[in-house]
Amino acid sequence: MAAGFILVYTIAWTMASFLLDPSVPYDALEALNWANNGEFGSPKNPYMVGGVTALGLLMEPVIPLSLYWYLSHFVGIGIGMLGVWLLSKRLFGENQIALLSLMSLNLAGIINFDAIPYNDNYLLVTFWPYMFLFFVKAVYDSKYHWFSLALVSGLAAMSKYSSFAFLPFMFLYTILVPEARKTYRSPVIYLAGLFFLLLLMPNVVWLYKHDFAAFHWVQSQITVGLNSKAVGALLAVFYPVMLLILILKPLGAQWVWPETAERRAVLWVFTPPVILILGYLLTHCGGRVTEWLQPFAVLAPVALFSVLDVDKVKPLRTIVISLLGFAIVAWLGYSLVMFLDLGGAGTKFNYVRRVTGDLTSLWQEKYHRPLKYVGGGQFSHWFTFYAPDRPAVAIRWSDKDKPNIYDARVTEGDILRDGAMFISDVGATYARTNFAEALAVFPGIELESKQYYSFKDERGERLVVGLGWVPPGSASHREK
Repeated sequence: MAAGFILVYTIAWTMASFLLDPSVPYDALEALNWANNGEFGSPKNPYMVGGVTALGLLMEPVIPLSLYWYLSHFVGIGIGMLGVWLLSKRLFGENQIALLSLMSLNLAGIINFDAIPYNDNYLLVTFWPYMFLFFVKAVYDSKYHWFSLALVSGLAAMSKYSSFAFLPFMFLYTILVPEARKTYRSPVIYLAGLFFLLLLMPNVVWLYKHDFAAFHWVQSQITVGLNSKAVGALLAVFYPVMLLILILKPLGAQWVWPETAERRAVLWVFTPPVILILGYLLTHCGGRVTEWLQPFAVLAPVALFSVLDVDKVKPLRTIVISLLGFAIVAWLGYSLVMFLDLGGAGTKFNYVRRVTGDLTSLWQEKYHRPLKYVGGGQFSHWFTFYAPDRPAVAIRWSDKDKPNIYDARVTEGDILRDGAMFISDVGATYARTNFAEALAVFPGIELESKQYYSFKDERGERLVVGLGWVPPGSASHREK
């Protein structure tokens, strides 16, 4: 039942989001840019976000990149859901409780609509359950699972740095618990540790060469101070656990001390990072608090059932089927909201594909050449994903500015040779369409001409962008 549910779930959410979402989120543009750069890091994340998107580039045109965005998300989530089921089977040994853990995820948005806007959280849903599964198996089943743990921990850490939160508590467990301490008598754990470090080293080198940009980005998002939103974020993320308690307690579930060492290990590794991170967020303002906490929800049901005995809940199968019904309701709700365009959800940014195509045609009519580079405001970044020529961005890396989207190899000569179209942000005033900031890093480039371009958005409102043209072959003209 578990495998069949996960397969149907993956297909259903992939198709609904691909067919009904009017455009990919901005995070997709970042992921594509990092994939094109082909580096072992980015200004926000390590290398897995770009690496997974690079696989999508290899699959084109068999799988369109816009479809791949949703497909990769829900395939990854499906793999993570299977990991939750396997972890529960290992901890509780009963198929019904494993199914209950799996179906409980249907109460959390992190496995569906809350995962779509982000380029990294779905990867944590993919890998985190296996970090816990292989940690338990490495300590209590086979020492060779330290290699499995090293692999999934390395991939998780290279997806988002928050994955490191669990590792100190895994280490402390192996030090404090005698049975776990025995693992240090074998060379396997040391070789696995070396393998883990090898997975990290490319990113460490990238960070060193780029002024530790990702850490600077995190620091730029927060300031010291009490954060009243943290409590609300905690409730928004862990409300499924509260609902499960409210449902199961009246039906006979009982609070218990974890019966096995494996369950205690999971609680030890899971609970302290949540408390510490929440404490940090309570004392720091800013940032996307809910986004940072959301991935923890995927492990919350397993942690709950380690201290909540549901053996006396009869029939447990009815609860499982009810949670399955909630999965169907959530999918239908999302589909109806998007299809009926409630609150503009089904048409948000739907003009992006049309405008990028129209402006690309305008470039080709003007210069009879493919559009190779775009620059200017943030709106120009959409061209890298949707424009038919798939242009690169005319933005250099800078340790000072640390742009999220940039071209790791672009030179002034490239732009002079191939030309570029500079596009302002939507509604920018004339004073802001001189593109002085965008051209500052290319002092030898001058705009041939400028113009305005207007179009209508999903509400029929007329919007305007400024355009600046750098014709192809500018370098040869200057030499003459």
